[in-house]
Amino acid sequence: MNKKILLSLLLVAGCWLGASAQQVAVKTNLLYWATTTPNVGVEFALSKHSTLSMTANYNPWTLGSDNRIQHWFLRPEYRYWVTEKYTRLYFGVHAIGGKCEVGGFRLPFIGDRIMRGLATNYYKGSFVGGGLSIGYQFYVSPHWNLELSAGAGLVRLNYHTEPIDGSQASASARRTKVLPIPTELGVSFVYLFNSRK
Repeated sequence: MNKKILLSLLLVAGCWLGASAQQVAVKTNLLYWATTTPNVGVEFALSKHSTLSMTANYNPWTLGSDNRIQHWFLRPEYRYWVTEKYTRLYFGVHAIGGKCEVGGFRLPFIGDRIMRGLATNYYKGSFVGGGLSIGYQFYVSPHWNLELSAGAGLVRLNYHTEPIDGSQASASARRTKVLPIPTELGVSFVYLFNSRK
């Protein structure tokens, strides 16, 4: 319920800010939608070359009988645009934080090297971290852009594991792990409320 309220507040904030003199953008990442993760972002201009954004992502699904990729996270980001805001190349710095419950499958290419037992256990916990990003926005029309983005960083994962078969007796104690991860990978549609750059 709290996650729905948060997403609603982000949408209302985006619409309210769109009425102001500052240029505001609302966006959604198509790659996250492809992984069944609904998402929305709001970004507003701070100056000619900088913007501040907040994205929210939420995935409540269990795939099949026991494959879970449930998670939610928030990702605030400061962006410096080389030419002008919402135009071409940018560099960013961001934080990330949320909760997850994943398991019942093997990660492609890396298998069990990062999270041992992911195929037979659920990893339940929270994470917080930060990273750097790079991206590029392509002009489509006065109100629409297409954005490509990528980012990487470190997260501190505080978690415990539980067997998929439900045997609570063998659930593990809480653990902490610091992981290097991709923190952003996106192909996003961006809507600009005010077409002036």
